[in-house]
Amino acid sequence: MEDQLPASMVERKLVTILSADVAEYSRLMAEDEEQTLRIFRDHSQTFRALVDLHHGRIFNTAGDAILAEFTSPVEAVRCATEIQAALRTRNEQFPLNRQVKFRIGVNVGDVMVQNSDLLGDGVNVAARLQGAATPGGICISGSVYDQIRNKLTLGFESLGERRFKNIPQPVRTFTIAGTDDNGGPPPSKNTAGRTGLLVTVAALALLVFAGGYWAYSMYRQNLQINAAPKVIEKVPAVAAPPPAEAKITPAPATPSDVKPPPVTVTQAPPASSVVLSEVGRMMRDEELSSNRCSDGSGDLEETGRACAERDRLVDELADRGWCHGSSSGGRWQRCAR
Repeated sequence: MEDQLPASMVERKLVTILSADVAEYSRLMAEDEEQTLRIFRDHSQTFRALVDLHHGRIFNTAGDAILAEFTSPVEAVRCATEIQAALRTRNEQFPLNRQVKFRIGVNVGDVMVQNSDLLGDGVNVAARLQGAATPGGICISGSVYDQIRNKLTLGFESLGERRFKNIPQPVRTFTIAGTDDNGGPPPSKNTAGRTGLLVTVAALALLVFAGGYWAYSMYRQNLQINAAPKVIEKVPAVAAPPPAEAKITPAPATPSDVKPPPVTVTQAPPASSVVLSEVGRMMRDEELSSNRCSDGSGDLEETGRACAERDRLVDELADRGWCHGSSSGGRWQRCAR
């Protein structure tokens, strides 16, 4: 017969634990107990509403601490980020030194179930992660990070492997972008990388837009220039100054009672007259040369030149159709043809 399991056997389950407490709770209570308690109760109501919205369950509260369980690490981290965002808005109405800020830690682990409470290292690691978070911030374990890194668009920063009190193994620890003591987001390498990428993309987009606008402006300007009517300016021609030798000096004015001298117009002789006068000159030269040739009292050389000139003139006149002989009484006349 098989042995039956005892009824006192502890139940175990794998869950996601969210651990939260108030940063500087003792100082806040010492400065103003009533106001701190009132703010904490209002924050706790928001906390509970968001846990219920993400299908979680608050299983323990002690003083300023709150413990909740989730079946999904994605829902647990979503709930944690929404809690911090909501409480950040509520805290803005208070002075910085009176703001009630939660620190949150999230861990996935195997826990023991005792009635409605959960116990074990899974809960303890979540509590240690919560202590490592900044006021208003969130720390998660490596097991949670492995489950959500491809499912949630958040900024993460690795804190490396951290050793916590009473936890035998080091825990890979990450922070999620939230708010620190000064109300600003903690640094995140991934967030910074994405911010740098966005700035670069924005700068490139601005550069492309500016270049396109410049090109469009030049295109419009060219269209306007081409479309405008072309006006050709007529430049008056500048007359070249007359040459120096052609410069005309006006004659002095003549009084009206003085008559200008008559202008004598000499007409050129006709071409036939010119030819006849030239023939006559040749005839006279021939006559003079003939007289010197026949005069034997002169120098023989000069006489010989005169005779040669006479013969040349006679030949030239003969070529022109003139003859000289005894039949004409020693006168020149047209040769018979």
